[in-house]
Amino acid sequence: MRASGAPASDVRRRIATELADDVPWNRVLNSICTEPHPLGVEMASAAAHTNLGDVRIFRGTKRIERRVVRLLLDLMGNPGGSGSLVSGGTEANLIALLVARESARARGRLTDRPEVVVSSTVHFSFTKIFGLLGLTPVVVPVDDSLRLPAGEVARRIGEHTVAVVATAGSSEFGVVDAVDEIGPVVAGRDVHLHVDAATGGFIIPFARELGHDLPQFDFSVDGVDSITIDPHKYGLANVPAGAILFRGAQDAGRFAVDSFFIDTPVHNTLLGTRPGAAAVSTYAVLEHLGRDGFRDLTRTNFEVTQYLVDGLRAAGHELFAEPQLNIVVVRMPHAVRISQLLESKGWIVSTSKRFGETLRLVVTRHVTPAMVDEFLPVLERACKEVAAEAAPR
Repeated sequence: MRASGAPASDVRRRIATELADDVPWNRVLNSICTEPHPLGVEMASAAAHTNLGDVRIFRGTKRIERRVVRLLLDLMGNPGGSGSLVSGGTEANLIALLVARESARARGRLTDRPEVVVSSTVHFSFTKIFGLLGLTPVVVPVDDSLRLPAGEVARRIGEHTVAVVATAGSSEFGVVDAVDEIGPVVAGRDVHLHVDAATGGFIIPFARELGHDLPQFDFSVDGVDSITIDPHKYGLANVPAGAILFRGAQDAGRFAVDSFFIDTPVHNTLLGTRPGAAAVSTYAVLEHLGRDGFRDLTRTNFEVTQYLVDGLRAAGHELFAEPQLNIVVVRMPHAVRISQLLESKGWIVSTSKRFGETLRLVVTRHVTPAMVDEFLPVLERACKEVAAEAAPR
């Protein structure tokens, strides 16, 4: 830190220089986050000073958080449940499995080797979580449609199982597990069923309303105990805004840490200091758009996804899997090199390490047909350049 402060104009200039190196959204095709809604940005700025860890001071902000939780529970088909706003999917998933482990302990079911049944495509956040919580993953290979098969879940549940994790919209492929089939095989087994809907939570309900054939995944499915949902993805809220939701009205309190201060309630999240701006941003967007607004956004995203798929197929590319949501995965020889070449040309895409040579393209609010039209010729040139590089000499 410098001895004397710099003029504000210098600080602004330095920051502006660094931010100018960030990739503009109209060149980003790999992110399930997008530019947040302008109203969310405005309201987050108004609440930038707030801290949900100190509810004696930020009383109104806390009330907004509770309203957001109720709105999300209603969206997930369970107005009578409970939950908390958190930093994102990783924290939400961690709290869910912590509650699952401790609930098993309270029921006398926690063995010396607690296990969690997951798919082979489960989000990488669970790798962190298993190490932190001392849980052993029981990995079930996905089926031909890249889904977690319910029959295999039933077979893998045993005396050590404390939880099963299903995914409603994988960030890697956009695949929705058949939660409506998994729920019934878990229900009655004294095992916690957690649904990671960080990606799909703000897509699937509205896509189903539009007639898309997607599995039901929320609390209306018997057996579902908790759900992760991220407003900072397709919910268009400012980062960081996630949520962990539980079926029971008191379930969120199963993870509780006393702050030791009189008149300050216990904490039900991992973070003590929490940005109230995220809650305010989420509330603003949910209230402003409503179900109709999110349904319209979802319709547009699906239309642009289909436009992208049609363009890829017209150029002779083969999809790795038929997209269920707004994530398109393309079989692509030399995918890593093509991704690197695209980045050198200003375009950001992603590749998967787990399923061979594939290119992953994500459609969110900032992706338009015009952007697709601009991207596809760049992709074709990159493919030709890489093919030329790989050709025998």
